[in-house]
Amino acid sequence: MQIDDLYEERRLLSNRLMYDHLTQAFSRSYLEIRLTEAVNLMLRGELKWLSVCVFDVDNFKSINDQYGHASGDALLTRITRIIKENIRQSDCIARLGGDEFVILFTENQDENHAPAIVERIRVHVANARFGEGDVAYNASCSFGIVSVTPDQLTLNDLPNQMLSSADEALYSAKHKGKNAVGIATLSDLS
Repeated sequence: MQIDDLYEERRLLSNRLMYDHLTQAFSRSYLEIRLTEAVNLMLRGELKWLSVCVFDVDNFKSINDQYGHASGDALLTRITRIIKENIRQSDCIARLGGDEFVILFTENQDENHAPAIVERIRVHVANARFGEGDVAYNASCSFGIVSVTPDQLTLNDLPNQMLSSADEALYSAKHKGKNAVGIATLSDLS
């Protein structure tokens, strides 16, 4: 019986490290592992595109203030579910913290599908109703995305540069009025 308890304890700890407890998105530390693995797959010629999308909920503080933190938590959980329903098995969503998330897209096709998927997600979130009854409301997200191809692999610290560039594209989308997708180009990373 003791060994079963140890295995269960180890499984629970592993889950705690791998997943965000609220949304069940992957954790930030697990995202870093997946991003490094994706860069290595690209180095081996197994990926043609690697895209990072950073996004957050527009006016999240106002939603929390107006509808309460439980409603804000439910919103984050529901948005995570919408993302999971619209990405492929090979992609992943991770929560960075608060209302900020990252979607990691890997593509072994010639065409990069990440921008179209992100736009579809933006529309799904914007058209969804959150909350219930008297506290039903709409919400939107802003997104920043950057994509790289194998010829960009020579850049130093590519994972952090991609996250930073996607973050800048997110702020550009917010600056343009929110509920938008900002796209950083590869030249922005040079």
